[in-house]
Amino acid sequence: MDSGLSESPHEEKMMVRQREQKKRAKAFWDKNIETLERAKLVKLQEERLREQLEYVYEFSKFYKDKFIKAGFHPHDFKSMEDIQRIPKTNKDELRQAALESGNPLPHLCVPKSEISGFGISRGTTGMSTFAAFTQGDLDLRVECYTRSLQQIGLSSNDLFHSMMGIQSVTHFILKEVARNLNVKYINDGVDNPSSSVQIGRWLKPNVLFTGVRTLLEMEKVLEAEELLPKEVFSYETAILYGDVIGSHLIDHVKERWNIREIFSLSGSAGDLLWYNFDCPYHTGNHCLNEDMFLVEVINSENGHPVKSGEKGELLVTDLCSKGAPHIRWNLEDVVIPYYEPCQCGRTHVRLNYLGRALYELHIKGKTIFPAEVEHFLWKIREIEGAQFRIVKYATEMDHLKLQIEFSQKENKTLKRRICQHLKEKLKLEVDIEFVGPGELPVMDVKTPRVLDLT
Repeated sequence: MDSGLSESPHEEKMMVRQREQKKRAKAFWDKNIETLERAKLVKLQEERLREQLEYVYEFSKFYKDKFIKAGFHPHDFKSMEDIQRIPKTNKDELRQAALESGNPLPHLCVPKSEISGFGISRGTTGMSTFAAFTQGDLDLRVECYTRSLQQIGLSSNDLFHSMMGIQSVTHFILKEVARNLNVKYINDGVDNPSSSVQIGRWLKPNVLFTGVRTLLEMEKVLEAEELLPKEVFSYETAILYGDVIGSHLIDHVKERWNIREIFSLSGSAGDLLWYNFDCPYHTGNHCLNEDMFLVEVINSENGHPVKSGEKGELLVTDLCSKGAPHIRWNLEDVVIPYYEPCQCGRTHVRLNYLGRALYELHIKGKTIFPAEVEHFLWKIREIEGAQFRIVKYATEMDHLKLQIEFSQKENKTLKRRICQHLKEKLKLEVDIEFVGPGELPVMDVKTPRVLDLT
């Protein structure tokens, strides 16, 4: 007698795939490095950082001047205990140096003839910063990406639908990674969701690699046909980037797309080409490249490193690149690090992303990130998946002010319901303005979550 509790054929297939992914995640790309004892990993980082500091001091006027101004010389670095003596760098500083020198790459360490690729970070200020990579630098990124996609459990049976854009340097890296893992690869752009829907519909890829906003735009294309993604596509695995991937988004994708396994990707695309992915155990994003990048999480007030499980700001140092390395580069992200080994056996640090440091808001004595607002906002069926931003009208605010894309701008009943729902969950007064679909700005496939009026 059928109990009615049996899994559907699709669900059974997805559960089998999950088990296979966890099994393949233990098949390392470079086991010696990925499982290296923490003390040995730190020792390797010290050696490479010492060499990199001497390198940039010799070949980059930007870094030499910066170090001299800070009273630091590479010989002053003896161990990680000296790390705070090294000055930090950030986008604003690089922009200022570019304006003053007329050189978009003030931190360049090699002749331009040796550059094989460029990175562009547009940020939210309107002025871009640039990065430059030698072929050797790009080869290092291929190695890092290969480790990460191996840990996800991709295999030769997978058809990988990548939405990074044909002109993106990451696209060329992913092509090489797919070749390493013998994965079939489809490259797609990020600016034509109708085309992406056609690719998913007809070629039937089973792995989706896309930004959150692009994924939601694909949903809108299908809504016009009164279809759900799960009625059209064959995706079994999704790798999502461009936003904090919270449980609300995971639930949304599982329900509407029927995708059982969802992974998050974070990092720095334009400045560093540095990324981190979570594994099938979903215990934080693995930085499977600590032999090539030094990852620090510090207390923003005193600069001291935080302990495992504590919140801090993220700094990354490029230990091996030669083109235009970043030293103690402030990514302006707030994260929680975990230094304990993962269930998958990997020992490199894992990060839980909370949001941008600039997006850390203070309202009535509470600290709020946009991801927390999104988590509760998307529980309202009418605006599930809607783009929104928070209006920061003061450093210390007394209520939460939101702009939400919604076609019915004068729907006062829905406004009241959203305000009441958020008030109950966040314990804050809420003010909402509906704006038309597509009215909120987009920067590099994502909507800036905060409009800063201060």
